[in-house]
This record gives sequence, structure tokens and C-alpha cells, in this order.
Amino acid sequence: MQNDYLFVAVSQQSIALLRYAGGVKFESNTFKLFIGGSIASIACNMQEVLKMNFMIGASCALAVFCFGYYAFAASYAGVHSSFLWFWLLAGIGLICIGGLFLLHKRVHLLDMIPKFVKMTIGLMIGIGVVIFLAMEVMIVSKMNARPERGADYVVVLGAQVRGTRITKSLAKRLDAAYDYLLADETAKVVCTGGQGRGEEISEAQAMSDYLVGKGIDKSRIIMENQSTSTYENLEYSLALIGDDKAEIVIVTNNFHVYRAVHLAKYVGFTKVSGMAADSDNRLLLNYMVREGLALLKELVVH
Repeated sequence: MQNDYLFVAVSQQSIALLRYAGGVKFESNTFKLFIGGSIASIACNMQEVLKMNFMIGASCALAVFCFGYYAFAASYAGVHSSFLWFWLLAGIGLICIGGLFLLHKRVHLLDMIPKFVKMTIGLMIGIGVVIFLAMEVMIVSKMNARPERGADYVVVLGAQVRGTRITKSLAKRLDAAYDYLLADETAKVVCTGGQGRGEEISEAQAMSDYLVGKGIDKSRIIMENQSTSTYENLEYSLALIGDDKAEIVIVTNNFHVYRAVHLAKYVGFTKVSGMAADSDNRLLLNYMVREGLALLKELVVH
């Protein structure tokens, strides 16, 4: 329908322009339609070409960004850093999409797909984008969370340990917990996390050693060293604490607070608040995308 309107409009404008420029008179309606239609057809084709060129260019530009971010993050944090594979896969996917548009430009491949199928795919993509943005809004809403003093327990969620060495992300969580423990000397701390691949000791042990090294008394530290996920961090911590009415503060990186508090309530804690530790800004984009997908999964499952 849009192309039909364009055809008529360009036809009329083309004839008016020729009359004005050369005083040409068109007595035949057939000839008028031939001249106007030819110019309208060229305009429609140009519109399609420009649209395809934009889609090809946008796909390639986004692919370059994904590959570039992957290279930067891998050089900074290592190729085995969590979720970096996504950016490599996204770059490859965008190159494939650009190739599809390029192929359509030459052989009109997309015209072979029924219109309702294309509309359905477009609708699904649109809904997916809206849902993902909603997840990100939820995450951002808790990124500056600060709890009240007087909690019974501070639960520090585990994160990857390299050998026996605390990573930057985990150190930020522990430093935030340390500040809280200094201000409230009655609170105990639960260090969570089992021993995973590439870890010579459990995450809980590494965290305990770090806090003891900063001056926290061992008697204030409870170690939960069996968990392998955020859900298990909290579930096993509740079992060790043994009181679902205890007031707890969950310490984790800012992008992780919303999901952590949601899961804590789900496993049975009734008095829970979050404390947002800083995160590495150079990897924040990676964290935010990963957390958005993880939060969606948790909201669906739990």
C-alpha cells in the first residue's frame, strides 16, 4: 500500500516537473502513466536499496563492536572470563544477518518468506527487546542498595577464585562486607561458595582467609563451602543459620543485588536486604547483559 501511494505521488510530481521545465504537454493518459510510473519505480527501488544498505551497514557495525568488545574484555580479564563467549557468538550472528540482507539485495531472498511469518518474527523480536529492557530496569533499581545497620548476618555471595587468589570482583564484595562488619561488631558473616574448576580451595575458604587477613575474627565467620550457584549460596546459608527470621544483608556486586534478594526471599529468608558492592566498570556491559538473561531465567523458574 505504501508503495502504491508513492507510485501515484511520484507520477504526479514527475509530470508536473516535466511540464514546468519544458512546457511539455501530455495528452495521453497512457504516456503520463508510463513516464510517472517509470520514475516511481526507480524511486521505490532506491528506497529498498537504501533500506538494505542500512541494515547491512548496521549489522556489520554491531558485529565489529561485539568482536572489539570481546577482544578488549578477553585481553583484560582472560578468555575464560564468564560470559565472554556471548560477544563472540553475537558478532558471528550479526555477520550472518548482514550476509542475509546482502543476499536479499541481490536475489530478493526475503520476498520468498510469507508476510505473516516476517511479521511474527518481528513481533517476537520486539517483545524480546521489551522484556530484556524490563530486566535491566529491575537490575538498575537495586544497583545502589544500602542496608540498615543491625543485621544478624552478612551473607557474602561467592565468585570465582583463581587458584587461591581472590578476583577483583570478589574482593569488592568482601571489602564492602568488611566495612559493614567494622561498623556493626555483633554481626556474623557467612562466606559462601564451593570449589570449582581452576580453584585450589573453596571460594568460602578464600573469602575467609581474606577477611581474617584484614582483621576480622575467625569466630565471626561461618563458611558455606558446598554451593555452586547463587541459589545454592542462599539455600545452604539458610540451613547453616537455621533461622528464617534472622535479619540478613546480602553483599554482592551492584548488578547482582536484585536477583540475589529475589532468590533469598524465595529460599525462605523473611528479613533480607541487599548491599551493592562496586563492580569493574570495564566489564560492566558484559555483566549487565549476562545478569539480564539470568534474571529472566530466575523469574520464570522461581
